[in-house]
Amino acid sequence: MRRACIILLLSLVFLEGMAQVRTITGKISDEKQNPVSGASIQIKHTQTVTFSAADGSFSIQIPSDADTIVVSFVGYFTKEVRAANPLNTTLRLKEGSLSEVQIIGYGSVSKVDLTGSATTIKADYLEDKPFSSVDKTLQGSAAGLYSASTSGAPGSIAGVIIRGYGSIGASGFAVWVIDGAIATTGNNSQQSTSSNALSSLNPDDIESITVLKDAAATAIYGSRAANGVIIITTKKGKAGNSRIQLSAEAGANSIAWQPSNKPLTSLQSQTLFRESAINAGYAVDNPSADVFIAKELGIDQDYTKTNTNWLDVVSRTGSQSQYNLSISGGDLKTKFYASGGMYSEDGITIATGFRRYNGDLNIQHQINDKFKFSAALSGSGVKQSIPLNGLNLQNPVYAQHLLLPWYTPYNADGSIRMNDPQGEFPLQNSLYNPVAIAQGTYNDYKQNVIRGNVSAEYRILDNLTFTSQYSPEYFDLLDDLYLNPNYGPGYPNGFAWNTYQNIFDWTWTNIGIYHQKIGDSSYLDAKLGYEAYDQSISSLQAQGLGFPSATSLQYPGSAAEPVSFSSGLSSNSTISLFTAENFNVKDRYILSGSFRRDGSSRFGADNRWGNFYSVGGAWNVSKEAFLKNASFVYALKLRASYGQTGNQQIGDFTSLATFGYGFSYRGSPGSALTNVGNPNLTWEKCAILDLGLDFSFFKNRLSGTIDYYNKDNSNLIVAVPLSLTTGIYSQATSGNTQNRNVGALYNRGYEITLNGEPVHTPHFSWNISFNMTHNKSRVTRLYLGNPIFIPNTNLELAVGHILEYYMPLWAGVNQKNGTPMWFTDGSKSQITGNYDSAKPSFTGRTDINPKLLGSLINTFSYKKLSLQVQFYFLFGTYLQDQAGNLSNSEGSLFGIYNQLSQELTAWQKPGDKTNVPQLLWSTGNNSSNAISTRFLYSGDYVRLRNITLEYAFSSSLLKGAHISNLSVYVRGTNLLTFVKDKNLPFDPEEGGSFTNYDVYQPKTITGGIKVGF
Repeated sequence: MRRACIILLLSLVFLEGMAQVRTITGKISDEKQNPVSGASIQIKHTQTVTFSAADGSFSIQIPSDADTIVVSFVGYFTKEVRAANPLNTTLRLKEGSLSEVQIIGYGSVSKVDLTGSATTIKADYLEDKPFSSVDKTLQGSAAGLYSASTSGAPGSIAGVIIRGYGSIGASGFAVWVIDGAIATTGNNSQQSTSSNALSSLNPDDIESITVLKDAAATAIYGSRAANGVIIITTKKGKAGNSRIQLSAEAGANSIAWQPSNKPLTSLQSQTLFRESAINAGYAVDNPSADVFIAKELGIDQDYTKTNTNWLDVVSRTGSQSQYNLSISGGDLKTKFYASGGMYSEDGITIATGFRRYNGDLNIQHQINDKFKFSAALSGSGVKQSIPLNGLNLQNPVYAQHLLLPWYTPYNADGSIRMNDPQGEFPLQNSLYNPVAIAQGTYNDYKQNVIRGNVSAEYRILDNLTFTSQYSPEYFDLLDDLYLNPNYGPGYPNGFAWNTYQNIFDWTWTNIGIYHQKIGDSSYLDAKLGYEAYDQSISSLQAQGLGFPSATSLQYPGSAAEPVSFSSGLSSNSTISLFTAENFNVKDRYILSGSFRRDGSSRFGADNRWGNFYSVGGAWNVSKEAFLKNASFVYALKLRASYGQTGNQQIGDFTSLATFGYGFSYRGSPGSALTNVGNPNLTWEKCAILDLGLDFSFFKNRLSGTIDYYNKDNSNLIVAVPLSLTTGIYSQATSGNTQNRNVGALYNRGYEITLNGEPVHTPHFSWNISFNMTHNKSRVTRLYLGNPIFIPNTNLELAVGHILEYYMPLWAGVNQKNGTPMWFTDGSKSQITGNYDSAKPSFTGRTDINPKLLGSLINTFSYKKLSLQVQFYFLFGTYLQDQAGNLSNSEGSLFGIYNQLSQELTAWQKPGDKTNVPQLLWSTGNNSSNAISTRFLYSGDYVRLRNITLEYAFSSSLLKGAHISNLSVYVRGTNLLTFVKDKNLPFDPEEGGSFTNYDVYQPKTITGGIKVGF
C-alpha cells in the first residue's frame, strides 16, 4: 500500500510537470524566404535555448506560463514574438541600416555611433578568390584604398595605400591589425624581390576586413595610424548546430594582357635592319643590305628562317588549386572554430611557384556570468619560388623582352643551348638562355608562421568589463639562392647564398570598457587601455663560392671558399596608454573623442613620447522629427572629424649613431660609422580632416557614402646631407646624411561609394556597387627647399610636386628630316635637336599616386543562380620603360638586343607623322633613345577584375542527404584589360615608377564547389 501511494504521488508530479511544459515548433526565414540556419530561439529571461536547423526549422519545449520567444542571429535584427504554435517568423537583415555593427579599433560599435570613416569587406568577398594573399583580394574593394601588385608571381606582395602615400623617408603603407594585434607585414626576404608576410594567412579564415581611414577611426592606434589601419577579424565559432564547410577549387592561369607593342619577329627585324642599313649608306637595296647585315652580325643570311617567340619560351599555362575544410559550432557557453587548408600555384613564368599549408583553431568559453575566456592558434608553412626581377641578366621576363628572335633555346639534339659554337649564349656577361637559368639556378623563400592569442574578459559590473589579451607572432624565414658553376651568373665557380631569420613579436593589450545610460535614450561609452608591443629580429647569413659541376651540392657549407658570414640583431618596443569616448544623445547626436600616448624605442631619447588625438561628431538627420514622414529616407547621417596621428615605420635604430664591424682598415679588421644618429628625431605626424555623408533611401534600395578628406603630413623624415667638414662619413649610405624631421606634404580628395538594387522581385534581383576615389598630392616643405632625387629612378620629390618624373621632355620627331626633338626646358617654349641642350624638367607625371581609381560591381540573381561582374579602373599614373633605350634604339643596338614593334613606324620620308625617328644602322639617330619622356606611357586602364557564375542548390533537395548548403561556381579574374596607351609595352599594373620586368600578371579561370554539413 505504501509503495502504491509513492508511485501514485510520483505519477501526479510527472503529469503536473507535463502539463506545465509545451512544445513549440516552427521555421525561421529571412526576408527572401530563405531558411536561416543556426538562429537562436530562446525563452525570454531564461537560459533555455535551441537553434534552427539547416532548413530553418526548430523545436523547443517551454513552460506553460512562458509567452515570449526571442529570435536572433548575427547580422539580423533580434525579434521578440509570442509563443504561438506553430511559430514561423522572418528576420530582417541589418545590412545598410544604422543598427549594423561596425568593427573599429579595440572593439565594435553600432553604425549609429560611428563618427569616423570606415569600410567593411565581408567574408563572402574574400572567400574562394584565386589569390594567394589577402592584400591582393582588396583591389577595388573600398573607396580610398589603392592596392597594386607590381608582380604577378604567386605569393607576391601588393602594396596597400589609403588616401595617398603619406611619407618620404618612412613607410607610407597602411598598418595591419589581426584580431587586435599589430601584425608583421611586408617583404621580409633578404633576396626575393616580392615575398609577402601576409601570404601566410588564408583568406578563407577571415570573417571581415575593416579599412579605417580618418582620424576618428584611426587615432586610437596613435603612432602607427598616419597611413590608415586595416583590421582583420578571423572567423570564430557561433552557437548552434555544428557546421562542416568544405570547399575545393582548381583552375589554370595564363598571361592577363599582351601588348601590341611587343618584341619583333625575325622577319620584322629584317625589315628594320634593311631600312637602317640603307638609310646609313651601307647598302643601296635589300639584297646588298642583307649581305651587309650578315657580315656585320656574323650570322647566316637565312637567319629569318628561325623565329623564336621568347614569350612562349619563358611563359607557360600555370595551374592552381586550393582546398579548405572548417568545423565550427558550440552552444551559449563554448564555441569553437577549426580549419585547415592548402593552396598551390604554379606560376605562368618558368621557375615560379607557391605552396601554402595552414591550420587554425579558435575556442571561446563562457566560464560563468562574469568570466569569459578565449584562445586561438594558427600556423602555416609557405614555400615560394621566384626569379630575380629588374635588369638582371638571369631574369626570364627581361630576357624575353630583349633576346634576338633568331636565337634558339635548344640545340638540334634537344639539349639546352649554352656556350654554343654560334655564340648565341656565351658563358658570361650577356643575356642568358632563360631555359638554362631556370634549370640550373633557384631562388626559394620559405616561411613558417605561428600566430596566436589568448584573452580573458571579466565583467566587473553590469556596465563595466575588463579584457586582457596577449598575442604573439613568430616567423621562421629561410632564403636559398644557388647559381650553378656551369653556366650563367655563377660561372665558373658557382655561388650560394643562404639567409636565416626569425621574427618574434607580441602585443599585450589591457582595456576597460564602460557603458553608462543617461536618461531613457542617451548613453556614454568609454574605453581606457594600456598596450605594450615588442619585436625582435635575428638573422644569420652565409655566402660560399666554388662548387662542383655536379649540382647536387647547393648550400654554402659545401663551398670551397666561404665568401662571407654575418649575423644581425634588431628590436623595437612601444608602450601606450589610450582612451576613447562615445556620447550618444537619443541616437541623433554623437560626439566621439580619443587620445593616445605612445613611447617608442625608435626615436631619440628626448622625443620618445608622442600624443595623438581625434574628435568627431555625427548627426543622424533621419532620426529628426521633421523627417519622420519622409518614408523614402531610410537613414541619413552627417559626419565630421579631425585629429592627429603618427608614423613610426622607420628603422629600429635610426635615431642612434651606430658603428659596424667587418670593414678593412689598411688590411686589418676595422669598425666604421654606419648611421649618423639624431637624438632629436621624432614622429612623422598626420593631421586629418574628414567630412562625410552616409545615406540610405527607399528601404535601403539606394545607399552610399560621400567623404571629403584633407591629410597634412608633417615632420616627415628626410635624409639631409651633411658637410664633410663635420668629419662624419657613413659607410652605410656611402655618404654623409642625417635623418631629420624636415619634410611635409598633403593628400586631398574625395570618395564616393554607392550601392543600389534597381530590380528586386521574388525570383530576380540586380545589385550595383560602385566606389571611386580622387586624390591630389603635393610636397609642401623640404630641407632648404632642395629637391630629393629617388635613387635608381627618374623620380624627384620637390616642393609643389610629388614623386614626379624629372627628365628631358620629348618633343617628337622632326617631320622634315626624321630627327629627334626635345624641349629645351619645362616651359616648352623652345625645341632643340641636341639632347645635351634639353634640360631635365618636372613632367607633371607621377607614378604611385593615381588621380582616380575605383570599382564597379554588378550582381544578378535569378532564383538560385547568381552572376557577379567586377570592373576595376585606374587613371592618372605614368609608367617608364626602364629598358626603353635598349629596345627602341633606332639602329644603335640593332642585332644586339631585340627591338619593339613600335620601331616599324619609324620616319621614312618628309611629312611623315610619327613618334619614332629615322633608323640609322649602328649609330642610331642623334641620341634619340636617351632617357626622356619618350619612354613614359600612360598607365590608365580598365580591367575585368572578377566574374563569377554560381549556382546554389535548394535546401529542400539537400535535406535528405544531411547537407545544409551546396553550390558550384566558375570564376575568372583579369579576363579583359583595356588600356589607354596603345604603345604601352607591358601590363599597366606593373607600375611603381617603371616596369621592373616582374612576373606577368595572371589571368585565371577556376571552378569550385562549396558544401556544408
